[in-house]
Amino acid sequence: MTRRLTLLLLLAAATVVLQQQLLLRRAPRLLGVEPQPLQSGRAAVDLSFSRSMHRNNLAAESSLDPALPHRWLGQGNRLRLILEGMTPIDAPIALTLAGRDQRMQPMTPQKRWWDPRPWLLVTRQVEGGEQLQLQDRQGQWHPLSPVWTSLQSLVPLGNGSGVAMVSSNGKGKETIWRKRLTPRNLALSQQQLGVPVQGVVEPLSKGDLLFGHISSNINGDLLVQTGGLKPGSESLELLLANGERQMLKLPSSGPMQLLPAGGGLVVPGYNGISIQPLKDNGKPPQVLPGSRELGAFCATSGRAVLIRHWPDYRRSIELVIPGLAPRQLHLGEQAVLAVSCSGSGDRIWAVLGIWQGRRSQHELVQFNSEGTVLQRRNLAPWSLSPGTGMEHNPVGNDLLMTLTQPDLKGGRAALIEADTLRLRKVMDESIKEARWLPAG
Repeated sequence: MTRRLTLLLLLAAATVVLQQQLLLRRAPRLLGVEPQPLQSGRAAVDLSFSRSMHRNNLAAESSLDPALPHRWLGQGNRLRLILEGMTPIDAPIALTLAGRDQRMQPMTPQKRWWDPRPWLLVTRQVEGGEQLQLQDRQGQWHPLSPVWTSLQSLVPLGNGSGVAMVSSNGKGKETIWRKRLTPRNLALSQQQLGVPVQGVVEPLSKGDLLFGHISSNINGDLLVQTGGLKPGSESLELLLANGERQMLKLPSSGPMQLLPAGGGLVVPGYNGISIQPLKDNGKPPQVLPGSRELGAFCATSGRAVLIRHWPDYRRSIELVIPGLAPRQLHLGEQAVLAVSCSGSGDRIWAVLGIWQGRRSQHELVQFNSEGTVLQRRNLAPWSLSPGTGMEHNPVGNDLLMTLTQPDLKGGRAALIEADTLRLRKVMDESIKEARWLPAG
């Protein structure tokens, strides 16, 4: 009996050793490729392998078509490919992935198609009201929502998985909605790339609202801030990308904004703005006193651009760098109508309202992080549509704005080169607002 048990144990041990040897000699495999929410570079994908890979060898044997500046990060069996440089990307990228693991076993080359370009979203003025629409690469428009009396605001989710909207019935009552989308920007073949697959439009609020404010981060979390008709009916709810929901209790004097990387939010107050964690960590919040408002996040660096209102009616633009006091980039009597920044925060754009004679004109100005003016352009005969903003697209290295003219009905989506401030394209369709939807 003892000999039989010993023999069985030896056979089991030998089987384990044999399996280990077979696995060690087996070629490494690519398990998955997923887009990485933008935290560095222009765009990025995360790759997972069955084995710890030799990163330098993988970088040497893999290729991109077209050839674009890039770098590899990470170690082990999870690596990240980050696109760099400033050349606009105007077509899908073919990724040929090849290389060896730490034991120098070669991987069978794999090919994936990747389109990191964002999608253009607009609020279109159609018969019966307004509708959210998406433009595909061929210029065709795809409805994403029903036709509502008015579409007050829209917020693309930071991971490209949907869009949140606030509609109005025209009688002072609002409703918050979410349109779910499934990105198709990574595929085995170029033909499989395409516009996101549409899901349902679901209401996120109940009853009649006096106001609804929404905010998202790069993880796809959604902050829903509402106020009803009755006193004390205000609520603040966080809808996480994994489906969990959390009710928050934070006092505020205005709309809150989620931090891009998650974990906290910007809370306006009567004496300034503060950055507060979503979960109490026992530490006092970071407070910036004065009449300030958040202008834009520089998502990959943790920086932000603020607009400050002074008692003598001047306006200043400030760059906030973590751990440092706000850095003033501009101070003047011009109205600051919109601001945006590159992901690293080394370039900042602002639309200023200037008076020439009896007419107000809008000027687009580019600053560096020290406040030096790099470029400026008078937008005449165009001007920024009231209540709209400006967004920088790092993939195409351009600015998206909603422009208008006095004799035009509605606005027009416009693309402006981020470096030269040259007006690249103005679309024909009459719209209310244009936004970028991340590719996912």
